Amino acid sequence: MKRLGSMSRGLIAAVIGLTSGLSTLAAAQSPDASGTIADNDAIFVDGKTFTITSGKAKGDAPLQIKTSGAQELGAGAIIFRVNGRLYLVDAPLLRRTSIPGRQTADVGADEAQVNRPRIEGAHEAQVNRLRIEYEPPKNPTHQMLYETIKERQVLEMLQRMLAPFLFPIEVTIKTLGCDGLVNSWFSYDDSVPTVHMCYELLQDIMRTMPPEPTPVLGITPHDAVVGQFLFWSLHELGHAVFQIFEVPLLGREEDAADQFAVYLMLQFGKDQSHRWVEGAAYAAHRFLIDYEENPEVRKRLEKFSSVHGLPEQRFYNGLCMAYGADSTLFADVVESGFLPKMRADNCEHEYQTFAYAFKTQIRPHIDRQMAKAVLNMTWFPEPRSQPLPR
Repeated sequence: MKRLGSMSRGLIAAVIGLTSGLSTLAAAQSPDASGTIADNDAIFVDGKTFTITSGKAKGDAPLQIKTSGAQELGAGAIIFRVNGRLYLVDAPLLRRTSIPGRQTADVGADEAQVNRPRIEGAHEAQVNRLRIEYEPPKNPTHQMLYETIKERQVLEMLQRMLAPFLFPIEVTIKTLGCDGLVNSWFSYDDSVPTVHMCYELLQDIMRTMPPEPTPVLGITPHDAVVGQFLFWSLHELGHAVFQIFEVPLLGREEDAADQFAVYLMLQFGKDQSHRWVEGAAYAAHRFLIDYEENPEVRKRLEKFSSVHGLPEQRFYNGLCMAYGADSTLFADVVESGFLPKMRADNCEHEYQTFAYAFKTQIRPHIDRQMAKAVLNMTWFPEPRSQPLPR
């Protein structure tokens, strides 16, 4: 976003009507902060003097919205000042669950209502470069899936999780029908870098999730779905990050994107990272089961010539990075035999190698303060309603 103090034109519209008792920020609201903004009225907050000026739009307001790049704030927004800087929370507040020592947003959906995700904590006011789009499906069988992920605001959650990335240009994440192709990819759509998530892929994730927690690692159906969704989404975002920030890569980009996805998941606290990484590994492990049940399976030559590693390799690579990050937390993957000890012995070095590359090449493009708030949140809790359609 643009710094509020440096905007030469365009006004920031803020809605300060908070629901009582929803957060410490709401509780600290000044009693004289009430009021309304009439249609075509505006408020400007000076980022240097911190004065607030009211005014009216001059001329054609809708045209000004288009020409100034103004962004709709949705259901609510808060602007506040901390240590001489302005911050914006542009997501509606939610009720919080009570987990000692941890800020938590209930971002699941149930039969009674749909809760919208939010980021608790200050983040600097600037244009959000990450856009989302739910493209209507081509296949009628995807209609229920399309409606459900929209209702649960799956992409909105992902958008807020990735908000700390300081993209210099607009980046889009979209779901779409892919004419039967189970896939995801990154490319440029009319010069806009875009992550594409096929409904066919999302449906396949739902179709192949375990009916109950797995007997060895205890991977739940919910964690298998969330882990795989995050892995593929973050994998494609990795391609976007590499290209937009011109990150030098020594090795195959597909392998680096896999590492990028797992590395990001590992930053979200021990409980979440443990469930997500092992949930993501669930799909790849199915290939190993198939091989064990039929050791005569033959690989087609095209598989070995692909830019992607074989599923079995990607399975071990992801678990190795996780074990290298925290050998205590992920001890179960070695104890269960999922990750051979011969590979596990070198995993800490593999993790530290990628972590160094991330910190030197990618972390400078991340808002540290916003990232701290995001990483301290609980995301994608298991919904209390019926599961997504298979």
